[in-house]
Amino acid sequence: MTRPSHEPSTAPTGPLGHDLRFVLAALMLNTFMSMLDQSIVATAGPTVVGELGGLDHYAWVFTGYMLAFSVTMPIYGKLGDLFGRKPVHLLAITIFLTGSVAAGLAQSMGQLIAFRVLQGLGGGGLVVLGMGSLGDLLEPRQRAKYQGYFAVVFTLANLCGPLAGGLITDQLGWRWVFFVNVPIGLATMALLMRFLHPGRAPERRPRIDYAGALTLAAAIVGALLVSTWGGNDYAWTSPTIVSLTAATVALLLAWLWIERTAAEPLIPLRLFGDRTFSIMTVIAFAGSFAFFGCINFVPLFLQLVSGASPTATGLLYLPAMVCVAVASVVSGRLIARSGHYKWVVVASMGIAAAGTILLSTVGGSTPGLLVAGFLAVVGLGIGLSQQVTTLAAQNAAPPQDMGVATSTVGFLRNLGFSFGVAVFGAVLNARLAAELPAALGADRENLTPETVSALPPAVRGAVAEAYGSSLATVFRWAVPVLLVGFVLALWLQDVQLRRRGPGGPGGPGGPRSQAGAAGAGGAAAAGPAPATTG
Repeated sequence: MTRPSHEPSTAPTGPLGHDLRFVLAALMLNTFMSMLDQSIVATAGPTVVGELGGLDHYAWVFTGYMLAFSVTMPIYGKLGDLFGRKPVHLLAITIFLTGSVAAGLAQSMGQLIAFRVLQGLGGGGLVVLGMGSLGDLLEPRQRAKYQGYFAVVFTLANLCGPLAGGLITDQLGWRWVFFVNVPIGLATMALLMRFLHPGRAPERRPRIDYAGALTLAAAIVGALLVSTWGGNDYAWTSPTIVSLTAATVALLLAWLWIERTAAEPLIPLRLFGDRTFSIMTVIAFAGSFAFFGCINFVPLFLQLVSGASPTATGLLYLPAMVCVAVASVVSGRLIARSGHYKWVVVASMGIAAAGTILLSTVGGSTPGLLVAGFLAVVGLGIGLSQQVTTLAAQNAAPPQDMGVATSTVGFLRNLGFSFGVAVFGAVLNARLAAELPAALGADRENLTPETVSALPPAVRGAVAEAYGSSLATVFRWAVPVLLVGFVLALWLQDVQLRRRGPGGPGGPGGPRSQAGAAGAGGAAAAGPAPATTG
């Protein structure tokens, strides 16, 4: 049932206060730091392995971080709702920076993996709490506009990360790809401590859902291990994967039972009774599944089929990332002006599905530039709804569940990424096993751009065609996922974003945040109130 909070209001939106501008700057720094860390480390990989050794375990530098990051996202969302976002956010940044310094000082691969897990335990709260604070401080239409700017920060961090990682590794050493987080994190903490005022203290001692948190954490670890190991380290039908899958399903069922009976559930299941919230979580999963599944395998096509260099591959990614950023800003402004978001989401899923259909037509003779253009179409579609899913879910949730609504959308988006890469990887491996017969004289396990370019022209053409048709099959799998998102988007109610002051009477958009608005005692407010969250 849709709550009355969806009903529109015509209250005007006031200007941003001085404190709020600094808070937004802090939240953007926070977002930049989180995204930069995820993209900057990979470039330093060969140098790290050369100094610390442990190539067999190197993948866990990323897997360990991803596991800790994913497990803690919903927990941070709930803690922010219970204790206020400011103290929890400062704690998350402190843990993240501690892990960053420790990772930079690591003396072995085992230490580096352990400290990356510590980083992830803090990193899981950075973006979730930042977006939750944004939801507290801005009324939904303002939020639509500024979340578009946050999407630009996401994109810039992802674009700058690999280049910055290479420069830092060459000039300062690989340890500084971790140390670089320290000045950014300290600046973020200083701004938050100075300008983000704490919200009201809980009226009663919060009851933390420890059982739900532990059960969900175990289920997430199981699901991510299945998606990481399945088809790579173990066959999908192996006893390890089958038993791990069964244990994960059992843990999820146990978690659902715990959430139904908990006094303060980690993720209140009542949220899924709202049609908008449920649809947006599915769309967040579907969009991430398809886009990141595609974007992780396009380099194989560009380098092994089109013969592009790693540098050229990076440049061919630019149109897609620019389209994501531009579409996010445009959709934010459109929604801020009209207050409606349904048809933006419908267009998002439709355009993204069209882009994946175009990608599914590639072959051995398809130019790399055309593939980059197809990927840009997908990026345009995904960019339209990248921030809208969070915005609409926040709008559908009651204020006391703002943090957990934000973290649930982010959590499912993260799972979509993990499962998209895993499923697409399994499909690719299966197709290559059929498309690359031994008659080609090429061992598909050892194919690199260099070895492919050294093959005789006839064999090289056959390998390119095999990879082209196999990757076309992979991209084809994204189409039905996005079409499900498209159909669900059509079922959305065409509601208008509410205008309200989520931070209460002193929050932006509330009575004291409008110049000339009457206060509780009837006096006119002098201007926007201090930024308050939690």
